[in-house]
Amino acid sequence: MTTKVVSTIKYFGVFSLVFFTLFSCEKDIESVGVSLVDNNNFSSDNLVTEIISKTENVDRILGNSLTQNLLGVYKDDDFGKIKASIVTQLAPPVLDTYADGYGDNAEIDSVIINIPYQATREEDNSDGTPKFVIDSVFGNDDVEFNLSVYELKTFLNSLDPTDPTKSAVYYSDKEFLKGITPFYSDKFKVNPNDTVSYIKRYLNDGVTVYDTDTIKKDDLNPSINIPLDETLIKEIFIDNAANAEFASVDNFIRYFRGFYIEASELNSEYAHILSLNLSGAKMSIYYSRTQDEDTDEDLDGNGTDGETGVRTKHQYTFLFNSLTSNIINRDYSGSNLEQGTEERLYVQGAAGSIATLELFSNENLTELRANNWLVTDADLSLYIDQDASAKEVPEKLYIYNYDENEQIIDAITEGPTALGGNLERDDDGNPLKYVFKITDYVSNLLKSDDPSELVKLGIKVYDISDTPTSTTDVIVHNYGSNPQGVVLFNHNSGEKRVKLQISYTELNK
Repeated sequence: MTTKVVSTIKYFGVFSLVFFTLFSCEKDIESVGVSLVDNNNFSSDNLVTEIISKTENVDRILGNSLTQNLLGVYKDDDFGKIKASIVTQLAPPVLDTYADGYGDNAEIDSVIINIPYQATREEDNSDGTPKFVIDSVFGNDDVEFNLSVYELKTFLNSLDPTDPTKSAVYYSDKEFLKGITPFYSDKFKVNPNDTVSYIKRYLNDGVTVYDTDTIKKDDLNPSINIPLDETLIKEIFIDNAANAEFASVDNFIRYFRGFYIEASELNSEYAHILSLNLSGAKMSIYYSRTQDEDTDEDLDGNGTDGETGVRTKHQYTFLFNSLTSNIINRDYSGSNLEQGTEERLYVQGAAGSIATLELFSNENLTELRANNWLVTDADLSLYIDQDASAKEVPEKLYIYNYDENEQIIDAITEGPTALGGNLERDDDGNPLKYVFKITDYVSNLLKSDDPSELVKLGIKVYDISDTPTSTTDVIVHNYGSNPQGVVLFNHNSGEKRVKLQISYTELNK
């Protein structure tokens, strides 16, 4: 097995060789080709090879540093159940100002976690109100799951404690500690109309409402709005505002380690799961206080003080920190994947499963190399079982070197677009198959002189991190935030079996 350094040099060398060979020989190709064909020196043919394929479960993926985080509960008969929860630190507001406290007669009006949906705006409703469709929801969004918010009791370290020169890594199967009493716990399902929050403002008796604010974003996009227990928030964030816990950011994140946002099933496990970008998520503490009659100083620096002796409105905002991790629990009990259908492959993202392929046996490879073929095309086709229960199939799969967790050469020399793997549909619009073009990989394998090493190939649900950014970017990272899955026919499935078709040219003897 080659090292990653050797692999990188090999990929770059092949890339350069292909480029300069094409450039220098461009004027010669046409005349040489015509001469050979006219003299009947070459013949072309194709070969469909036999493949060994199997399903491999993925124990875990990297849970932190994801661009998308999953939240919810989802189940189908093929892949079983997936539960996805989130842990995250909070980034405090300016602490010098926060330490001045909340002022006299302060009363919490409301505390809300706001997590923007990923949504697409459509034509407005007839009454002029905006109409949105929530993107990236998988499963039945009419079925509720339970959503709870706890205090996170495990400290999220940004650096690896065993090697502070490296970033800390949290995997999707890590167990995090949480508080006993939730800040919030209730039924939840996505709501594209959740575009506004109404904040009741109270006098210092905490009962009498003196005003109601309408809070909405400029773009009116819908959000998950989670009201938190005000008593718990007061104990943690207000009663200690002037203490050492809020003297620095480091003190704060060790004092309040963040939120544990947990999804769990209710009566039905066939609910839904959604993909979220947490970059705009936050917790807001809305409160009112009586302005000190001796000063018009704005104590928190972000409110507008009115006349002395009256109630004024204020707000502190705690953004979600970039240090966030996904918790993904898989349960295959009773699923078709667990039972192991002999003629199927199960491929699912988000710590689900992949397919592995062995294209040739060593004996078969030796025979093929002796033919000294010029491989002109190599297509790997995987057909979808259209009768499977998994209907929300991924739009793209990815192929890679499973043995070394690296790119195959075509991803570098030809690029991700030419590599293929996109979902193809039949004439009725139903998902049909995925096709990968791996001509360079197969050509290098079948060379009689200095061939490439035979490796096992992996098929996974595509993640944006899979695409190489340069000729030296050969590592396939262990990310995957798409929970969709697809059931494919394996090598025992007759005409729809996974197959590799090789087109080649050989010199007539």
